[in-house]
Amino acid sequence: MIIFRALFFLVFIASAACAEGDAALKPLHEESLAATVSGQIMIGDNMPMPYGVVLLYDKLLGPPPSLGKYWRVPDHITALGNDGRFSLELADGTYYFQVSQKNPGAEIGPANEAEYLYFHGDAEGNSLPLIVSKGQSVNLGQLKAFLWKPDLIKRDMGITSVEGVVVDPDGKPVERAVVLAYYNNIGQGRPVFISDRTDKSGRYQLRTNDGGIFYLKVRSVVGGGKPSKGEYLNTTKEFEPVKVTLKKEEKLKGVTLKVMKMSRPGEEAEDIEKRDWRKIVQ
Repeated sequence: MIIFRALFFLVFIASAACAEGDAALKPLHEESLAATVSGQIMIGDNMPMPYGVVLLYDKLLGPPPSLGKYWRVPDHITALGNDGRFSLELADGTYYFQVSQKNPGAEIGPANEAEYLYFHGDAEGNSLPLIVSKGQSVNLGQLKAFLWKPDLIKRDMGITSVEGVVVDPDGKPVERAVVLAYYNNIGQGRPVFISDRTDKSGRYQLRTNDGGIFYLKVRSVVGGGKPSKGEYLNTTKEFEPVKVTLKKEEKLKGVTLKVMKMSRPGEEAEDIEKRDWRKIVQ
């Protein structure tokens, strides 16, 4: 098995210790338990990864994660131990995984510079599957992480994406929003893909694994929970997502997403970027 060390990734974060949709992880005593997959994530030869989280992807729920073409939302996350060790209890199936570092105080969402990533893949950056069946105990041993660099993201050749700007009702650009892509037209549950945060000009690029129909929703946070006072949401009726159709390797440009601030009388605005990122995205 070749462990990929040199590309990029995402750290994204969004799902997790929420029961909704988390049929993939079950307690050890349950009949459906398939296997225990364990290992240790290291930085260099002697240092266990601090503040790491395992990002787990179920093949039945979406495409494997990518090292640069798109950011797939994980189906479940769990924290590493202080010694960089992990132990996953998995039901029968095929999974993909990676381990991301999230420094204390860092905002939720994609990885920042000076954070490390372990990607379970080959030398070309393709995810390697973990196929597990009941009764297995798989120890992956010590796995080495590499330093994340934003310039390793692929934004041009071979990319399928939708691009544009996020603006408020007056047409002014909205900075630091995120665009989420769903397969369902109501934009509920766990999204499949997520964009970088918008820049000062409100620009975003949301990349997908393939063409198809996607439903876009704007939020101020990656983590879950009901929208808070002061958070941006789509201005569409009932905050419905915006439908887009993409062809494979198409870069659809000029898609403007209008948003408004959520108003909740009597409620104080939250520090929304510090919300618990282990909750499922709603």
